[in-house]
Amino acid sequence: MKKQVEYLQRLFYDIWNDFGSVYLLVNYSSRTSIGKRGFTEEERKQGLVLVFNNKTNNTLDWDAEGNLNCVLAFGTRKEDIYIHHDDLLGVLSREAGVQFLRSDTGSAPAASPGPDAARADASQVVSMSNFRKRRT
Repeated sequence: MKKQVEYLQRLFYDIWNDFGSVYLLVNYSSRTSIGKRGFTEEERKQGLVLVFNNKTNNTLDWDAEGNLNCVLAFGTRKEDIYIHHDDLLGVLSREAGVQFLRSDTGSAPAASPGPDAARADASQVVSMSNFRKRRT
């Protein structure tokens, strides 16, 4: 199992146990299935956020590679979920105020801002030369 998947799994359970709910960020691929429901077009492009809370069936099966099998409800319909370990993007919790995103998923790095972005942000920069440290 990849180290980041192992950390993600531990953090997932720690947050769920301590705060009662946790969100799992999932990327779309042909290796991951969301029962008969599948992924919508928007979810194929942006990914899917799965919610685990005290109403969720807590029978989750993580295999040795870090793949996840579980049953989740979408409205009144229950779906068998299989998430491939490479499609697990991260864990977040608003209640805990934490977010863990994997960097080893193989996605392209974000484009760096262009030279115009530096000029646009120049008005937001405050010079520290006008401030002096006060002696106490």
